[in-house]
Amino acid sequence: MAHERLRRIDGAGTAMAVKAGREIFLRGQSGSTLEGGFVGMGDAAAQAEQAMRNVKTLLEEAGSQMAHICKITTYITDRAYREPVYRVIGRHLGEIAPVGTGLIVNGLALPEMLVAIDIDAVIPGEAA
Repeated sequence: MAHERLRRIDGAGTAMAVKAGREIFLRGQSGSTLEGGFVGMGDAAAQAEQAMRNVKTLLEEAGSQMAHICKITTYITDRAYREPVYRVIGRHLGEIAPVGTGLIVNGLALPEMLVAIDIDAVIPGEAA
């Protein structure tokens, strides 16, 4: 079975999502919109909100949904962003309770990015 690459990024050699069987891997999401804009300049919570909107859209495009999230990795550029960012993530995840890792990093791909959220999901089905 071939991997399905969704929303290829011109010139980068990458995609926003890869579907491999029942597994979905999302590129780290931030305040960048899927249309190429940017939301939340200087506001980590607003960037997390946009990132989670992107996650929902990308999962749905891959035939998945938020309830299928198994792992979330959150990158923030300042410890002070932890509480507001996790509050936003928690609101979107509700009772899903995936495993998660949080990291504080010196910087992300663009200087305006304060948060990036990386998601792995698995569409439920019969065990192999």
